[in-house]
Amino acid sequence: MVEISNQKSGDNSTNLQAGGGIIVNNNAIALYSIEEVSKQLLGSVFGELPDETKTQITQNQKSYFEALTENLQKIIKDSSDLKKVIDSPDFQYISKKASISASRSSSTDLHKNLSSLIVQRVNFGDEDLKRIVYNEAITTIDKLTTDQLKILTLCFLLKRTKLSGLTNIEQFKQYLDQRIKPFIDFKRTRAEFEHLAYTGCASISVAGHDIIELFKGNYPDIFKEGGNHEELLADNGTATKLISAWKETQIQNMNLTSVGIVIASTFYEQTTGDMINIDIWIN
Repeated sequence: MVEISNQKSGDNSTNLQAGGGIIVNNNAIALYSIEEVSKQLLGSVFGELPDETKTQITQNQKSYFEALTENLQKIIKDSSDLKKVIDSPDFQYISKKASISASRSSSTDLHKNLSSLIVQRVNFGDEDLKRIVYNEAITTIDKLTTDQLKILTLCFLLKRTKLSGLTNIEQFKQYLDQRIKPFIDFKRTRAEFEHLAYTGCASISVAGHDIIELFKGNYPDIFKEGGNHEELLADNGTATKLISAWKETQIQNMNLTSVGIVIASTFYEQTTGDMINIDIWIN
């Protein structure tokens, strides 16, 4: 179990421009050119298209590269190591796949998630396992609905993390309202979970995890043995919805794969601004 940091991304960040060379920490990086990628995708991937479709693709690409520039301050490699990663055939391939996925969708959430995954893929370019997992996440995330992203993230938060410093029930309720609430409203159909298993983000087991037992394991000072914990949470709307969703769906039976963990942590960071150290699970 790992503790979540409440450090926010974007503090003291610098506005960057996409197109041609991109400057990060005074290092010139040949990462992407919006115009070049647009031309390649329109010609070699999409073929002949109506002007209206080409316009939509261009707008989608612009949104993606704007999201990418906002994430570039998170690159931690120096210029020589960065160039080595970017010039590798594997990165060139996966970056093209990300651009294609972004071009096909007008979802700004997808563009933000893809840009975050690409930047992390750059950071972990010389670590084989993380490189492979991030490659898989990049090629998988456009296959998921927003509801499925919420399911993955909720499962990740409750089964794989805890928030440090919680000492009483009121603090726990604030934690639910601030960090869990964004992820509890999703379609409760079996198909949502079957598709998550199909994409390789999760497996569904026969045995399930009781949500109150998870609370007791993560926060024993708050949820002591012998108490009526559901009654303790009955006046909190987030807790009521959460317990209902947990009991009525297969989320209690779901276990995340490494790809599911990466996608869930990325979606969580994009939604809340909190930072997650992925090294805890993938190393």
